[in-house]
Amino acid sequence: MVDAFVKHVLGVDSGHDGLFGETEGYYGTVEEQGRLTLHLHTMLWIKGSLTPQQIRDRLTRKDGEFQKSLVEYLEGCHQGAFLSGRNAEVESRVEQEMKTRHEKMDPSLRVPESPPEECPVHEQSTPSARCARCASILHWDARFKHTVDELLHRFNRHDCEKGFCKSPRFPTCKARFPRDIVPETSVDPDSGYLKMRHGESMLNTYNECLTYLMMSNTDVTSLLSGTAMKAVIAYTTDYITKPGLRTHTMMEIIKSVFTR
Repeated sequence: MVDAFVKHVLGVDSGHDGLFGETEGYYGTVEEQGRLTLHLHTMLWIKGSLTPQQIRDRLTRKDGEFQKSLVEYLEGCHQGAFLSGRNAEVESRVEQEMKTRHEKMDPSLRVPESPPEECPVHEQSTPSARCARCASILHWDARFKHTVDELLHRFNRHDCEKGFCKSPRFPTCKARFPRDIVPETSVDPDSGYLKMRHGESMLNTYNECLTYLMMSNTDVTSLLSGTAMKAVIAYTTDYITKPGLRTHTMMEIIKSVFTR
């Protein structure tokens, strides 16, 4: 799965750009949790991207065209809201569907449905076009948003009660939830600080295409400061030096999983 992700999603040695642009370099480590589940931490370098200081300089110079292009790119890479409604609406729909549908229809257990081919006649598919190809594209897009929102609701929402992120000694959530609600992306013209739009306080930032392809929890963010870069690099590379679990500990974990 990791090889497929690197080749097809990041576009490495594939002859095409990746989901986030042309990949210049990447570094990733796979970690095994105590529950025997695997997850991947990856840092990605995009070819031609500017340094945080260069971005800040362009923003403080009030380069309107650059600011617009940067915001459009970043909002296309990750977001922090559902695609088809607010949390309460999505929650109600998902819970109802999970009660009534067959287990085999669970999107997290199925292969993603590929999109139909683009319409050769209409550049933008709309219901008013009355075109069969456009209609199939619109129907697929509705199913896509429907599926992504369910996956986000089930896997990307943070729950402090389930996450064990608080304690009497540390009453504040270690994962920094809830997040601030930000209606629109904004730029501070004096400092160049970029505050990204975020619609749900308990939702991780994600990329909808990546969520749809992986059918599981994903978290995508851009590193726009030297401090953030250093922290993530230290966090990710720390896994190289983590010792593996001792054999008797591994056996105890396996036993506990199968006896639940």
